[in-house]
Amino acid sequence: MTKDSLGLGFAAAIDFLRQRVALEDGEWEALVAEVDAAARERADGMVAAMHRDVLRAALRAVERGSAFETFLDDFEAALARWGGDASDKPATRHRADLAFRLLTAQAYAAGAWRGYQKGKADFPYLRYVHVDPELEMRDSRPEHAAWHDLILPLDDPFWRTHYPPNGWNCRCYTTQVSQFTLERRGWKVSPSPQIKQVLRFVRGQPVMTPEGIDPGFAYNVGEVGLRLPPLPEGAPATD
Repeated sequence: MTKDSLGLGFAAAIDFLRQRVALEDGEWEALVAEVDAAARERADGMVAAMHRDVLRAALRAVERGSAFETFLDDFEAALARWGGDASDKPATRHRADLAFRLLTAQAYAAGAWRGYQKGKADFPYLRYVHVDPELEMRDSRPEHAAWHDLILPLDDPFWRTHYPPNGWNCRCYTTQVSQFTLERRGWKVSPSPQIKQVLRFVRGQPVMTPEGIDPGFAYNVGEVGLRLPPLPEGAPATD
């Protein structure tokens, strides 16, 4: 990946977050629920207004290159503003860390997907990458490790449900691959996997989700991102 492509991905991630912030309450959830029914049951305990504040905090962090600690301050302020309880500091920090990791990972994944679409004529494949395929780290998922080095066409149905991140604290990502790279490295295009649906329970409600995917994550954040309304011309940056 070149320095220019990194810059484009960063800009696209910011645009994605800004588009999410601009949505009306419930719009994002409705878009996601169209492709993943389980998302209707994955409540995170946030009122809509607080969720918007958390999105703004993530956007500020990405725009400014801020550390997690800055986001944590904004997260605690949002909790206080909307009547949440931040008295349990370790629990609040853990919750903020989950939110920060997820929102930033989704933003960069959505930005990458936009780039993939633009370059798919020359780079028609995606390769699934697990950061710990040998499962040496605590909490690494064996199901996700099994998808490491899976190479499929960009329009394969697998990416509709398994494009990462596809779970809480998921660190998986994808890289775009050309036919030239495929041949030079001796890689092969993988058969399209059979996707098995399993029954899971979320807050007592039964939901069906692909095996290995956390309930509410069986959708391609990049594809949903492409359906977001464009930002107005000259829209200002976040305060």
